Amino acid sequence: MSVAVAPVQAPAGRWQTLRGRVAFAARHNWPGLLATAVAVLLVVAAVAAPLLSPYNPTAIVGPPRLPPSGQFLLGTDGLGRDVLSRTLWGARHTLITACLSTALASVVGVPLGLVAGYLSQWMSDVVMRAMDVLLAFPGLLLALIVVTILGPGVTTVVVAVGVSYTPIFGRLMYGPTRSIRTHDYIAAARVVGYGRLRVLRKEVLPVLATEVVVLVSSAIGWTTLLAATLDFLGFGIRPPAPDWGADLSAGIQYLRQAWWISAVPGLAITVTILVSNYLGDFVASIIDPDRLYRSHARVRDTAQALTGVE
Repeated sequence: MSVAVAPVQAPAGRWQTLRGRVAFAARHNWPGLLATAVAVLLVVAAVAAPLLSPYNPTAIVGPPRLPPSGQFLLGTDGLGRDVLSRTLWGARHTLITACLSTALASVVGVPLGLVAGYLSQWMSDVVMRAMDVLLAFPGLLLALIVVTILGPGVTTVVVAVGVSYTPIFGRLMYGPTRSIRTHDYIAAARVVGYGRLRVLRKEVLPVLATEVVVLVSSAIGWTTLLAATLDFLGFGIRPPAPDWGADLSAGIQYLRQAWWISAVPGLAITVTILVSNYLGDFVASIIDPDRLYRSHARVRDTAQALTGVE
């Protein structure tokens, strides 16, 4: 049985426009579209928490460990505070912490990876050996070391998580940059007088833009998990301020009698991690049409092979 494989190239016309690529991605990447919708809902919930929360998140508004009901849609926690209100307000702290940590890691890690991949060999060796030393530590252990040095606190959690993921950004940018530096258009840019930093900014970084978008979007999920873990261990935000990690920890002792206290923030963390991964792929498929059409072509060819279409 033979399968005809068409050349993979972006169709002309309306598919070359941004609107066309978004429409095509929405039709052929429904998990990414769903993740985008959920991401918008998470952001809206965090921003509009004062309007959406039925109660003050730190106030005792009912009996402790009250199960979900018409009055308290997600029940109350061990002190009688509304779980729904705390989850909405907790989204603010968790998402802001994750975004700031990701921004710190990307602002430091991406330039280091580009510089190490493009400049001289000794510079590459110095930067990458430093990255390897940091990567030798598990992310949580490295974050705990930073927290131990700087002391607990919200700012410390942001710095600790950012430092933990900086070498990952650097390492993932290093390989593609080393490959790109040998291309002809890089040599042509040097011939016309571009300096090294200008080549990195004008020629190398735009080519890697899709990888950076995917990496940043996915990292928001990773940093959410690590930041929530630090808050779970008591190194971040202080009670009674609402936070997903801290609330998850507070509900552990009531897990048999009041499972919703930990289940709700735990589910919120899980959804955020899943959304960040699918959202990155969806945005990348819009930015880079070749990626989108290659993926669609592979799905088409696999379907032809399974159905026996010549």
